[in-house]
Amino acid sequence: MITLKIESIEIYGYGKWVDYKIDNINKLQLFYGKNEAGKTTIMSFVHSILFGFPSKISSELRYEPKSSSQYGGRLFLTGTQYGDVQIERVRGKANGNVTITFANGETGGEEYLEKILSGLDKATYQALFSFNLAGLQKVQQLNREKLNRYFLSVGTIGNEQLLKVADKFQTEASKLFKPNGRVTVINKKMAEVESKRKQMKIAKEKNSQYMDWLLEKDDLEKRLVSLREQRTHYEDKLIKLNQLEVNWILFSEMQDIQRQINKEQTVELPKDGLYQLNHYNQEINQLKLTINQQQERLNYLNNKTEETRLLKVLIEHRDEIASLMHELDDIQATLQEAEFIKKNLLETRHQFLREKQQLGLQEQQDIPAVLTEDCRNKLNRLQDKQNQVILREKQLTERIAFLNFQQESLGDQLDKLEKRLWNNQTYQEVNDQLEKSNLDQRADTKVAKKTVRPLSKKNLVRLIVGLLISVLGQYLSNEIGLILVAAGLGSVLYSIWSMVKKSGIVNKIEEIRESSYSFEEYIQQTEIRKQWREKLAEIDQVILESNEKQAQSEKTESEKANNENEFRLLKQEYGYPSHYLIKELVQEVDVFEGIREKASSIHEKQKQLRKKEKRVAIWKEKVTYLEPVIFVDWTNHEQLIEGIKHFFKEATADEERIRTSAKQQKAVHQYIEQFIMQQKEFEQKRIRLLHSVKAKTEEEFRKKYVLNEELTKKIARLNLLEQQVGEYSELLETYRDKAALLESIQSMKIKLQHLKETIESKLNKKIKIDVALKNLEVGGAYSELLQEYANLKSEIQTLVDEWTKYKIAAELVERTLTKARKDRFPATIRDTTYFFNILTQGNYEKVFLKDQAITVQRKDGTLFEAFELSQATAEQLYVALRFSFVKNASDLIQLPLLVDDGFVNFDKQRKKEMYQLLEKISEDVQVFYFTFDESVTDIFRKEQVEML
Repeated sequence: MITLKIESIEIYGYGKWVDYKIDNINKLQLFYGKNEAGKTTIMSFVHSILFGFPSKISSELRYEPKSSSQYGGRLFLTGTQYGDVQIERVRGKANGNVTITFANGETGGEEYLEKILSGLDKATYQALFSFNLAGLQKVQQLNREKLNRYFLSVGTIGNEQLLKVADKFQTEASKLFKPNGRVTVINKKMAEVESKRKQMKIAKEKNSQYMDWLLEKDDLEKRLVSLREQRTHYEDKLIKLNQLEVNWILFSEMQDIQRQINKEQTVELPKDGLYQLNHYNQEINQLKLTINQQQERLNYLNNKTEETRLLKVLIEHRDEIASLMHELDDIQATLQEAEFIKKNLLETRHQFLREKQQLGLQEQQDIPAVLTEDCRNKLNRLQDKQNQVILREKQLTERIAFLNFQQESLGDQLDKLEKRLWNNQTYQEVNDQLEKSNLDQRADTKVAKKTVRPLSKKNLVRLIVGLLISVLGQYLSNEIGLILVAAGLGSVLYSIWSMVKKSGIVNKIEEIRESSYSFEEYIQQTEIRKQWREKLAEIDQVILESNEKQAQSEKTESEKANNENEFRLLKQEYGYPSHYLIKELVQEVDVFEGIREKASSIHEKQKQLRKKEKRVAIWKEKVTYLEPVIFVDWTNHEQLIEGIKHFFKEATADEERIRTSAKQQKAVHQYIEQFIMQQKEFEQKRIRLLHSVKAKTEEEFRKKYVLNEELTKKIARLNLLEQQVGEYSELLETYRDKAALLESIQSMKIKLQHLKETIESKLNKKIKIDVALKNLEVGGAYSELLQEYANLKSEIQTLVDEWTKYKIAAELVERTLTKARKDRFPATIRDTTYFFNILTQGNYEKVFLKDQAITVQRKDGTLFEAFELSQATAEQLYVALRFSFVKNASDLIQLPLLVDDGFVNFDKQRKKEMYQLLEKISEDVQVFYFTFDESVTDIFRKEQVEML
């Protein structure tokens, strides 16, 4: 079985469509677009890819694209016998070049496509699986006979073309031969043969023995014709008997049903009897339920009339409660005022504590007293003294820092000089050696000494000064410091350069003596010792001054501590926090004035709150009698007031409910009496209904309707069986049981065998006579007549063979239709009935075959043949038959069903039913529906509609 589905369409170029692709095609796919949108083009594209492009001499449009050189496209199919395949067809010879691409990548050609389509050609596919409005409108143009055969063909085979083929074969056969014709080819040849036969007869009469054999041959031929007719008759009868045997189970069922129908003694039942009985029972049950509900309501109302505990308290203290409710608003206002005061007091207290904390006071600490004028003057004098001490302290700190830096700098210079100093022993040894040198050497050395010594001392001083200036600039850390650092570094670099430039004199001095130290080095050591002694004296002076400044700083610290102690005693005296500074206390604004005012406000609000709470306490004493019925927290005044209001509301509601319940009880009693009367009336009607069909009980009544329904089903089944075996009904009456039928079949077989033997015997005898006649046939004139006669017989035999071919072909088509009707017609008619009923909204209930004609039954029982229906109804019948065929042929082949705006003449409701039917058909076979009807966009899902 082929289960074929088109998953996607890709058009390279076809008509207006160029490079167009449609993916994810559904089982029911709608193509919506206005006129000229390209719907028919896509439908033609599917035909062309599957069956080839129309030839250039064909009447069909080829849809060659105007704006593209590509012509063709491809379809992606699933569910073929080869699995998922891709069918591509492009421009080529004849119908185009087709390529089948399988899932594994292999390819094939037309031979595989033919197998995928099960050998269907384009014409057959268009006839079976593709139709449009023209196909529907053509139905109304047929006469009665053609319309019945048309529907019969569509319903059984699905192809009205078979009817045309059968008619064509009959027409071709009639052109060759007609039983009473004269101008047809075979009729003319038969006349010529008869003329030749008469001429031969005259020639053959000359021989008496020849005539006897000829007469005997004619007698044998007639006898053979009669025997063959008998054989044909017996064979046809045997076929019917065999078919009767096959369908004997249906005949037996018909007989059993007929006997059951005859046996049943039916009583005329009211058409809506069951409905009436169910209605009476439903009304009686509903009335019983209503009476029970009303009785329960009456009991409920009786319970509601009892006095509640709340109501008893209300009745006992009605005057007190009235007075209480009158003053309740005042009490509630008092409570709200007290609550407001509490809230305001709490906020003020929190703000008070927060401000105390911000001012540096502890929660329990007293607010500082207001400062007197004398105290403020004393604080001002103390502040002046403190400022002077701070200024001296700053100056001493800066001087001490400078002296420390100077001491550190001189220390570094001494360390450097000490690293260059010789020890005393070495210096003394060099001094002694130099004194022993000759005068010239000493003179040269003195000259060298005069030349080198001033230069070395000058460069050394410049180097030291540059270093000191650089260190001082780094200490200042400002713009002047940067200038000093730059100047110092420049002096150092210049000193080094001068010393390097004048170092040439060393060579001459080294010649004085071959000792390890030169005279110049000795001179340098002498200069270094002098500088060392000078720096040592400077650092002693710096240390002395630093000690003096340190002593002054300690004295200043002592004065500062005395001032702070005096200020601390003042803060303790007036209650100020210890962290407060003098400048904060000598300000003109007193920072504690605000919290002093808040403290006074808190005291006043506490007094007001105590007054409100006293009034509420007196009121609570008056309502203590309500404690047994008001279950709230009595310390929560808000809950207490709500409880009192709720009590009063519930108590007054109970009082009103009791009065209302008394009225309702009276009304319920009246309702119950009315319902009991109605129940009795329906019970009497039910009894009369049972008596009308002679039934004593409800069970017996229903049983009669069940039997009547079964009888109706049996009659319907009998009618169906009669339709299925209608042509054998007369033959059925001649046999009492199956054994008699089998006996008749056996007897018929024996007769056929006897006829075959007789025909064979007669045929052998005829052959012997033919041989004898041929031996007697001599002579020129007779031989020529015999040759002409044989030629004519050969020609007529050829024509008869051709005529027989057409007749047999037409007969085969008719038999095929008959067989198809027998095999699939019941299921096709059943589905047609179902579909036709849906499309006509239940106006037509049945479709069946009557006297070889399609007949429909309206819901009022009226029967109509197909040609009697209106155009719209006939179109619906055609659609139902076509869809029924597609459904029942789905076990043989499944191909997409293509419908091109076939329902444009249907009204809105019929279209709706048709769309529902398309949904159902798409469960078995893929459906492409091409339309310009805008309503489809509202009925179908978005993914089902392809907008063109």
